Amino acid sequence: MVSILMLTVSAGSLAQNSNQDPTIADLQRQIQEMRSQMAKMQNRIAELEAPNGTAETNSTTDPILPQSRTPPADALRSQLGEVKTSKEATPFNYKGITLTPGGFLESTILVRTRNENADMANSYTTIPLNGSSNARLSEFRGTVRNSELSLLIQGSTGSAKLKGYVEADFLGAAPTANFLESSSWTPRLRQLWVQLDRPSGWTFTVGQMWSLLTTNRQGIANLTELRPIGEDGNYVVGFTWTREKAIRVTRNFNNKVWAAFAVEDPETTYSAAFVPANVMGLNTSPNAGTGVNLLPFLANYSNGQATTLAPNLLAKVAFEPGRGHFEIKALGRIFRDRIASTATTSGHTNITEGYGVGFGALMPFVKNKVELSLEGLLGQGIGRYGSSGLPDITLHPTTGAMLPLRQGWFMGGVVYHRSSHLDVYAYGGDEYTGRYAFVSPTGTAAGYGSPLVDYSSCTNEVALNACNGANQNIYEATAGYWYRLYRGEYGRIEYGNQVVYMHRNLWSGIGTRLQGGDIVVYSTIRFYLP
Repeated sequence: MVSILMLTVSAGSLAQNSNQDPTIADLQRQIQEMRSQMAKMQNRIAELEAPNGTAETNSTTDPILPQSRTPPADALRSQLGEVKTSKEATPFNYKGITLTPGGFLESTILVRTRNENADMANSYTTIPLNGSSNARLSEFRGTVRNSELSLLIQGSTGSAKLKGYVEADFLGAAPTANFLESSSWTPRLRQLWVQLDRPSGWTFTVGQMWSLLTTNRQGIANLTELRPIGEDGNYVVGFTWTREKAIRVTRNFNNKVWAAFAVEDPETTYSAAFVPANVMGLNTSPNAGTGVNLLPFLANYSNGQATTLAPNLLAKVAFEPGRGHFEIKALGRIFRDRIASTATTSGHTNITEGYGVGFGALMPFVKNKVELSLEGLLGQGIGRYGSSGLPDITLHPTTGAMLPLRQGWFMGGVVYHRSSHLDVYAYGGDEYTGRYAFVSPTGTAAGYGSPLVDYSSCTNEVALNACNGANQNIYEATAGYWYRLYRGEYGRIEYGNQVVYMHRNLWSGIGTRLQGGDIVVYSTIRFYLP
């Protein structure tokens, strides 16, 4: 644009001088002046376009960074310990916005010593019990369903930044999907959100994203979640997470302290040895109007509460004092169900509260070659936020009230960056749910973890196949590595192996207490998109 302007001005000047019959010397002098002016202007443009660090300023010269200091290409690689290069996740421009594709293509082979019929994701709450048929059957499976595709969209309006992000894998399962012939698994939405990032430090995000309770690597920024880097589709026991619809507000205080508040989707899971009659509001109660179900309903098809009252409320504060990242987080929940009216009884609605408090930490050691992570959550009615999938509540056998279960868990991990090609990792975690035992009106076990649950008949393989009880705790230890086979302008190829040991204990009852364990081995090759 500047060059065109200079040429236009010079052309006008030459045209004016042409009326005065200029000499060749005059023309040469004017051309030389024009070249000198163009050179000065180009140098000035280069100075303005030169990188000036990551700090951004607005019209008030506010030095506060936007929420995420992570460059777009780096933000898409949320796996811990990945070495980043400028040749990966190359963005491109379209009509004034920046598009950054990402993700990876993956092929995995896994072997379980006990059959879970579980594909990539371990089913922690249904680990086969000792002596059952599945405990005597191994499982071999190959899958590509954990492959991920993503797209980050960025733009700006004035001094604010706009972001949009969508991410999907293929771990969805339509009713007709199976391994029998075509393995036509459906795509599954992981994340889809939009974000307004103000230079003043305020960030507003709405959509489906990782829960605010999930620990971050840096600040409280989307795409910086501190996830275990293993191959299990269900991560690690003790890892705190959901990916749900949410509205989040974050404030950055000089890149040392961050605070955030969020409202998130409130779905609820439950487990009860006895369910009183006419309880409504659970996933086993259809919502009917004039004889037609307003919500598609299939018993045992999904876990959830159809008539939730209010969103979950979450808050978090993160600190980065100079070395390491530390978090304190809190959760508030409201549960509701109803005993329906009948011709002889009056109905009533039950409302109960749940809560949780937790922490997270990421600490580098040995010149950042070793990273130690710790996290935990403690409270009541928090089960859905743990990897194991433990229930949130049980039911009172008479009133039908939802009773939040006392729960807690922790997870620790260490990652060793051996070289630019090799990362070695290990994790361990435990999740616990307390008893909430009652006696039903008929004198049988009720609530959760009742000592009246009868295991005495679970003495042979046939009986064990149908024998079950309430989970007390589930723990896991796992280790593995990722080795980078190739890195270049065409992307990155990594190969990894992981070994998992997990164990499940039930609450004691009448007869021998039941438990079960499983060992899983993964072998995966991934191609990260350029």
